[in-house]
Amino acid sequence: MNRAPLVALFGLLMLPWVSPAQAMPPGIDGLRTRKALDAIGRLDLERATAEITPVQKAYPNDIDVLSAQALLEFHRGDYAAATTHMNQALALGPDISADDDRRSYARIFAATAEATKDLRETRSEDGRFVVRFGGDDEILVPYALDALRKADTALTEALGYRHPGPIRLEIYPSTRTLAEVSSLTVEEIERTGTIALCKWDRLMVTSPRALLHGYPWVDTLDHEFVHLVLARSSSNRAPVWLQEGVAKFLERRWRGPEALKLDPSSEQLLAKAQEEGGLIPFDKLHPSIAMLPSQEDAALAFAQVATFIEHFVKRFGEGGLRNAIEKVAAGQDARDAMANAAGETWNDLEGSWKRAIASRKAATDGKAGPRHLDLQFQDEGLGDDASAIPRKDARRFVRLGDLLWTHGHPKGASREYERAHRLLPEEPIIASRLGRAALEGGDPALASRVLAPLRDLYPNYAPVRGLLGRALSELGKPAEARVELMESLWLNPFDPAPHCTLARLLKDPELHRRESIACQALGAYNAGR
Repeated sequence: MNRAPLVALFGLLMLPWVSPAQAMPPGIDGLRTRKALDAIGRLDLERATAEITPVQKAYPNDIDVLSAQALLEFHRGDYAAATTHMNQALALGPDISADDDRRSYARIFAATAEATKDLRETRSEDGRFVVRFGGDDEILVPYALDALRKADTALTEALGYRHPGPIRLEIYPSTRTLAEVSSLTVEEIERTGTIALCKWDRLMVTSPRALLHGYPWVDTLDHEFVHLVLARSSSNRAPVWLQEGVAKFLERRWRGPEALKLDPSSEQLLAKAQEEGGLIPFDKLHPSIAMLPSQEDAALAFAQVATFIEHFVKRFGEGGLRNAIEKVAAGQDARDAMANAAGETWNDLEGSWKRAIASRKAATDGKAGPRHLDLQFQDEGLGDDASAIPRKDARRFVRLGDLLWTHGHPKGASREYERAHRLLPEEPIIASRLGRAALEGGDPALASRVLAPLRDLYPNYAPVRGLLGRALSELGKPAEARVELMESLWLNPFDPAPHCTLARLLKDPELHRRESIACQALGAYNAGR
């Protein structure tokens, strides 16, 4: 489940501090300063650099030049320099009002510098990708770089634009850190599951270790990569619904030329909303999906905008989508741009999409479908997911089973899990407990039978994918096992078991070494928690 990036970021950057013309440097230098600020607003940082560099030399102590310099440095990832220069600008303008945006920027610049000062940095061999991370998140780096490289090629082809680079990814240890470096609050992040952003020309994601069972962090960082490319290619003019729709539609393109794949619970949310008249108007997504009331509302919003883009591309091709984005970059309203690219009215486009949703609903055959699983955040420790089981009697069996498991009675635990499973056979929390017990009891066939149906219903629930991978490995199905185990790592790479199993299965020496190191390191890490 991919989380909504803060979308205030995707509208044109407003710079209300810009002084009257007479306060700018005179003549061509004042014009170049304004052009630099405009270029930053369009995320054309290369143009901004070319415009402001000569002005900095001529007017090193001008308030507006320093402000522009600081904003550009922040977009370039030099947070300390950005903080210094914005503070210098404020010191030169004691009459700057308390609500001047430069004061807000100074605070976020300083907070970001402080929050990221201890992050380590790794660059790809060609220097195109820069990853900053805390020490405990080093394990994420090779998977992130691999996905970013593949996404870079795929998105250049799909959107017709290649980011000039470097592409910067920052991985934060907690939702609190994400809140510190953005304008979101922890409450907004956890209420809607907004755990990744694309802002200020960088990708910002929360480490999967901040959640009880991780989340689709690799697809999420590529979701943010789509935002980065689209923000640039649209001159930062694409509205929220277009940004999120394209990002969701293309977030899995790094895996190959596959179509959008909504998880079953999102399909159910979409079908129910269409049937009951509960679709969220696209305008309601402004200024951010992070402002919606719940994770379920956010999931519905993603499903809506993603299927709208999917339907548009099915009818008019990715060339039609690129054409629409070019029109948005030129200043057209996004609705008009898509209608003009399609040769239809907006109402026609929207009506066609809604009819397509109805046909998707028919494919569910009226089945109840899986429930929506909220992300579970954790501050410390392993947490407890049993409270999310919807039936009290089933929860009671699971808690008793957990108690027996903890005290070294796996057979007794298995009996309690089986009782819970009979009550809720499609509940992933219960199935994963029973599958684990079956594996420990030497019955991988039972584990596979219990877990395989849940894999299709809850593809983003990491315990099911990892345990199913182990079961398939023990059943002598290494190719199928590798698929499940890799999927589990793209959800929760901090579980050592999938790494350990992969290390035994992989023949490639480099990959075998990578997984062996992770297996040993994570085993020691988790033992010390």
